[in-house]
Amino acid sequence: MRGHPVMARAACAVGAFVSICLLLCAVACASEWEKVSDKSGVLIERRPVPGTQFYEVRATVHTSLPPGVIFDTLWNHRAYPLFIPHLKRLDLLSATDDEHVVYEQVAVPLARDRDYTVRLKKQVDAAAQRYGIRFATANDAGPPPDGSHVRVSKIQGSWTIELGADGKGSVLRYDVQTEPGGTIPSFVTNLAQREAVAALVHAVLKRAQTVYGPEIKTRPTE
Repeated sequence: MRGHPVMARAACAVGAFVSICLLLCAVACASEWEKVSDKSGVLIERRPVPGTQFYEVRATVHTSLPPGVIFDTLWNHRAYPLFIPHLKRLDLLSATDDEHVVYEQVAVPLARDRDYTVRLKKQVDAAAQRYGIRFATANDAGPPPDGSHVRVSKIQGSWTIELGADGKGSVLRYDVQTEPGGTIPSFVTNLAQREAVAALVHAVLKRAQTVYGPEIKTRPTE
């Protein structure tokens, strides 16, 4: 006995709806952050990047430094070679109030050094003490490959700095995803990336405290 055409179409529609819901659920679950480590006050998390073997990595840290101090440290790209780990060279190719284009060369232990150009855009809400910097690969805006470095094909992410929940200090978040190019296995890249992210955050906070710390401590109480 054949089923009624209307009922058959209804069953197909329900089946398609269930399949879509299951697919959306799988995607949502895949994008959840997984805790990797929580050392020296820096929480490191990761989540898979769809269609690749790489992870997006996020670092979160609470600090007594004001948000504006951390932002000033991050937006002063000319000073990066003084404190950023493994940074060999940085050229500030262009700079406006809201956008910087930067070329960087990075030393990579046990592999060929990398280079890339990134475009960085800032977002500032000074009244709310919330600051953001988004960055993404912009290799077309920088020098061509020089043959001695492996060109990084993709790097993107953001910095977010906002006032602490108690109205004091800051919450700093840094997230990044990168495809380093060359023949480095993905598991090596993923391991190195999370270690590098923690080291970078520590370096930024140390620099901010060193440069602005005395000013903060001597600032009159309002």
